[in-house]
Parts: sequence; C-alpha cells; structure tokens
Amino acid sequence: MKKIILFVDRESGPRGQLFLQQVQQRLSIARVQVCRDAESFAAAVRRIRPWMDPPIVVLFVVSKQSMDHLFLHKPLFEEKKIVMVLPEEKTDECTAMIYRLFPRYVAFMDDRYDDLCEVLNKMMIQ
Repeated sequence: MKKIILFVDRESGPRGQLFLQQVQQRLSIARVQVCRDAESFAAAVRRIRPWMDPPIVVLFVVSKQSMDHLFLHKPLFEEKKIVMVLPEEKTDECTAMIYRLFPRYVAFMDDRYDDLCEVLNKMMIQ
C-alpha cells in the first residue's frame, strides 16, 4: 500500500480541515500520515529509507511563513514525489521558492480538490 505524507500546518484552520477530509475520503487505498508542523514533517521525511517505496509528499502551504519553514528542510525533498497545494494569493517570491522544490503537481486551494485527488490516485498506481 502506498504511503502519503501530508503537511497541513496548524494555522491552516478550516481550509486545512476540509482538505484533510477530502483527501482521506478519496484516497482510502493509501496510508496517510498527517504532520501539523514543519519539524514533525521533517522527521517523517527523514525516516524514509532508500529501499522503501518512496511516499508521495503533499504540502498544503497556507502562507509564506509556512513555506519559509519548509524551505529550511529543502535537502529532504530531493528525489521525492512532491505535490503542493497553494493559496490563490501567491507572490512571485513564493512561486520561485515553490519551483525550487521541483513539485510534480501544483494545485490551488479550493473547496473540492477533485483534480488533486485524481493526480494522487494516478501517482499511487505508478
């Protein structure tokens, strides 16, 4: 069974809760680990071993501050399957940071996440 590590910062509020509900309902065939702060997320990613089936890493980024915290752990993202969910009000600086992590897919916060869940399902069967 494929594993998904979700980073949904505590400050994401109701948007983060809705995202978690949507993903957990639609991806019932995956093991989902939820991390609510950058430190626990970094620890979860560090526990991944090269011989393991690499998990999909989903980053639900609600603010530039949240992105800055994650970017401190940039080396951990090398050779990982990264999917990012971003607020619609992104800045050029934030966009530049995002693409330095080489995500496989970038989605924006909305209330349905249909496309995102479809992409994650396809990534799980690869």
